[in-house]
Amino acid sequence: MSHEMILCIPGPWQDRTEFLRRVIALEPMGRHMFAGGILADVAVKDHVPLEFCSEDSQIPEAFALAGQGKLSSTLLAQLAEHKSVAYAHFPLDFPAQKTRVIHFAEVLQKIGGIAVKVESAGVAHAWDRWFALLNGSPFDHYCSVVVLIGDSDGYYSCGMHHFGLPECAVSRSVPVEEAADLMNRFNYWQIVEKPTLSSGHTFSLSEDSPHFHLTLSPDSRHPTDHPFFNEHGVWHLDAA
Repeated sequence: MSHEMILCIPGPWQDRTEFLRRVIALEPMGRHMFAGGILADVAVKDHVPLEFCSEDSQIPEAFALAGQGKLSSTLLAQLAEHKSVAYAHFPLDFPAQKTRVIHFAEVLQKIGGIAVKVESAGVAHAWDRWFALLNGSPFDHYCSVVVLIGDSDGYYSCGMHHFGLPECAVSRSVPVEEAADLMNRFNYWQIVEKPTLSSGHTFSLSEDSPHFHLTLSPDSRHPTDHPFFNEHGVWHLDAA
């Protein structure tokens, strides 16, 4: 699981038969199929693994937390009424998979999917925001699959493995808004500039900004089989 991008999409489908019926009926009728754990686009000869699961009582709370206050009360109420859940699986290479992610997510949205959670990062979106991010700027792409988290140990990102890059982490000694800006800009710099970095290098947002020492460590927050696990490690940014 740590080598997949996984989308969690709750829906109103009473059972697998209804899900299949809606897939087949989607216009143009017969273009899409679902069989043997595979959601397929017959026209372009493409498919993704898809698990169809029964209702999950933890879905509303999971989406509320992963939505970070951005999901409306109306949407959360709809999620509480879901009847089943679809999990779509993609290779863990978001830049290369983005077009496929958009296409198959649109299929699931059109047949009744209520919202989407990136199970491999722990961030959830309403459909309008999800598609706006996927069709937006490179920073929007980053925001679609990466989330910033804080705990008693500090602040860290989750989801950079979708780009084949390490996460980053910052001490709680950095004020929360500054930490968020620092982590977002460091991660975005990794994605866009693709710098060659080593432990001992320094990073700053500008010549006049504070400098941070970089140390690359293994991802010790998550077990190796967890969807959040980042095999590329974590960059720790410590004040110089």
